[in-house]
Amino acid sequence: MADYIKLFEPGKIGNKTLKNRIIMSPMQTFSYDSDGTPNQKTIDYFVARARGGVGLIICPGAKPTAESRVPGTPSFYDDRFIPHFRKLADAVHEAGSLVAQQINHTGKALTYTPGKLQEEKVLEAIGPSPLRYVKTGALLREATKEDIERLVEQISEAARRVRDSGFDMVEFHAAHGYLLATFLSPFTNRRTDDYGGTPENRARFLCEIIRRTRQKVGEGFPIIIRISGSEFLPGGTVIEDVLIQAPLLIHAGATALHISAGAHENTEVQFLSYLWPDAYISHLASAVKGVVDVPVITVGKLGNPDVAERVLEERRADFIALGRSLLADPEWVNKVREGRISELRRCICCNNCWDRIFTKSREQGRLFCTVNPSLHREKTFGIKVALVKKRVLVVGGGLSGMEAARVAAMRGHSVTLYESKDTLGGQWRLASSQPGKEIYNDVLKHLEKGLYDAGVSVRLNTNVTTPLISQLAPDVVILAMGAAPHTPVIPGINGSNVVQAVDVIQGKVSVGERVVVIGGRLIGMETALFLSEQGKHVSIVTANKLGENGKKLEENIYRTLRDRLIAKGVQIFPNCPVL
Repeated sequence: MADYIKLFEPGKIGNKTLKNRIIMSPMQTFSYDSDGTPNQKTIDYFVARARGGVGLIICPGAKPTAESRVPGTPSFYDDRFIPHFRKLADAVHEAGSLVAQQINHTGKALTYTPGKLQEEKVLEAIGPSPLRYVKTGALLREATKEDIERLVEQISEAARRVRDSGFDMVEFHAAHGYLLATFLSPFTNRRTDDYGGTPENRARFLCEIIRRTRQKVGEGFPIIIRISGSEFLPGGTVIEDVLIQAPLLIHAGATALHISAGAHENTEVQFLSYLWPDAYISHLASAVKGVVDVPVITVGKLGNPDVAERVLEERRADFIALGRSLLADPEWVNKVREGRISELRRCICCNNCWDRIFTKSREQGRLFCTVNPSLHREKTFGIKVALVKKRVLVVGGGLSGMEAARVAAMRGHSVTLYESKDTLGGQWRLASSQPGKEIYNDVLKHLEKGLYDAGVSVRLNTNVTTPLISQLAPDVVILAMGAAPHTPVIPGINGSNVVQAVDVIQGKVSVGERVVVIGGRLIGMETALFLSEQGKHVSIVTANKLGENGKKLEENIYRTLRDRLIAKGVQIFPNCPVL
C-alpha cells in the first residue's frame, strides 16, 4: 500500500472538490475567545493542519443560539460573528485546504458544562422528552412545537452565517447525544407527536432544519450531517434506524453523511482508545453507503495509513476523517503522501486529549497531547537556533530524555545522551509490551529516529556518576531518570509469592492460578485483565475506588477495562486497603 492511491484521489462533496480523501474531523478545542470568536492561536492551529495537507477541515461545533453557548467554543448566533470567522476561513484557504464549520446545539450537555458564562443565569437545557440527564441528574424540559420552530430558524440562520463567512460547507452535529441526536434516538425521544415514535418521525426535526437551511444557502452550498450509526446503547439508536433515516436526510437536502458512533452515555466508541481495533466503526458507514447515493465519511481510529487506505479500497466509505491523529502530527497527510511513514508521530489513542477537556483545556484554552507538546502552541513552540552553542549531557533515555536531547540538538547544541540500560525507552518500552499497546512502539521509533537524525550521540549501558560528569565537563546537565515502581510497606511484601506487575507483563516471572492484584488503577487493571485472559482466577484489591488513586483514570479507558474485567469474572474489592 506504499502508494496510498485511494487516499490521495481527489473527491467531491457536492460542487466542491477535495484534493484528497482525508478530512480533519471536528474536535472542540476550548481555545476560542470568551465571546465565541476565533483568536490567532485558534487560527494558527487550523492553518498548521491545512498546511499539513488535509483536503477539508471541519471546525468544531459552533453554537447557534445565545443560550447554548459554552465557554471557549465558537458561536454563530449573530451576524456580528461573520467578519471574525471570515479571517479563519481565509487563512485556511490560503494554507491550501477547504474548510467547513460544524453547528452544534449542546442540548442536555449544557447541564454538564463546567464554568457557565458569567453573564448567564443557570442555563435551561431542553430535549425531545422530559428525561433526566444521566451524567448530572438534571431534568430536561420537553421542547414544545414553538421551541422546535424557533430552533429550526436559529440553526438554519447559523448555517447561513457560515456560508456568508466564506466557509465551503456546513456540518450539522446530530451525533453523540447532543440536541439533534436526542431527537433521532429512541433512548431520549419518547414523544408521541409528529416528532417522536417511528424512525421517520424522530428524523423530522433534523429534516426541517436541513430544508430550511437549503432555502437560505441555496442549492450549491454543501450540507454535511454527522450522525451516530449506532449509539451502542440499550434502547438507543441502532443501524437499522439509521438506514431508514439516512435517505430522508438526503431527500431533505443533505449533501453528505458523516457516520460516527456513541452517545453521552457511551463515549467509549466515540473516543476509541488503544483497547479497540482500528477502524472499529467503519462497518456503520459501509452500511449507510448501501442506502444513499451521496458521499459517506467514516471516522474512528484510522491513523494507520494502511488501514485508512484499505477502508477506501473496500468502499466502506468515500472519505476518512482523522481527529486525534492530526493533533499528534499536523503533517500526517504530507508525510504519508511523500512516503515518510517512519517520520509519522502516531496518535497512541491514550485519550489524554479528551481527559483534559474537562480540566486543563478549559483552564488554559488549549488542547493537550501526550506525544505532541506543541499542540495549540504551533507558533510559540517553534524550535529556534540557539545563539550560544553548548555541550549538553542528558541523563536518562526515556521519552523525556530522548525528546529533550532531540530538541537541544536541533537547536544546534552538541548533545550526548546516557542510558544505564541496553535500550532506549525506559518505562515507555515496558508499556509498549502490554497487549493492545503495540502502537506505543511507534512513539519510540519516531523518537529514536529523531535522535539520530538530529545528531545526538547515544551511550547505552552507562551509569552517570559524579566523576563522569566532572570528566565530561558539560555546560548543561539535563536529568531525566524517570520513575521506579512504588512498593507499599505491607507485612509479607517481600515474600517469594509477591511479584511486581511490571515483571509479570514482561514475562520475567510466572504466577499461579489464583492471583491477587494489589492496586486498581491503570497498571493494576491491565495486569488483572492480562492474567484473566490466560484463564487465571484474579482478584483486584484497591484502597480506593477502582480506577482512582487521587486522580481518576481516563473515563473511556476505565469503563472499557472495567467492563472487560467483569466479563472475565475478575473479583473487585474497592476501598479495601491491604494492611
